[in-house]
Amino acid sequence: MPLPVHEWPHPALQATITETNEATTYPIEIYTDGSKDASTVGAGVIYRNKQMIMQYRYKLRSYCSNNQAEQIAILKALEQLQEMDAPIGGRAAIYTDSRVTIDSLKNHDIHGFLVEKIRNIIRHLAT
Repeated sequence: MPLPVHEWPHPALQATITETNEATTYPIEIYTDGSKDASTVGAGVIYRNKQMIMQYRYKLRSYCSNNQAEQIAILKALEQLQEMDAPIGGRAAIYTDSRVTIDSLKNHDIHGFLVEKIRNIIRHLAT
């Protein structure tokens, strides 16, 4: 469900979403996955310096889609990153296998609730 127009961020405040590149080292790496099956679970894992420091699992309602599960996994991982309040030099990588989610985050014409929540946290972390 999209956000109402009055809640869209100003275009100058758009979050910058870029894909990782193999030549860059990231102090924080987040691996996320969401799935939809009988147990409907989304999970996020956060690594620092190649060491796992957190792992989370979330049980979702059966009406959530696979894409929503992927987005919730990213959202929850970003929320944990915010709570860590650790200096990361403005760089962290999120690895997801959801091309739909990546494309949605990069397309500023898409204003779904979860997509905008993810963008808001990214904007906050970037400042």
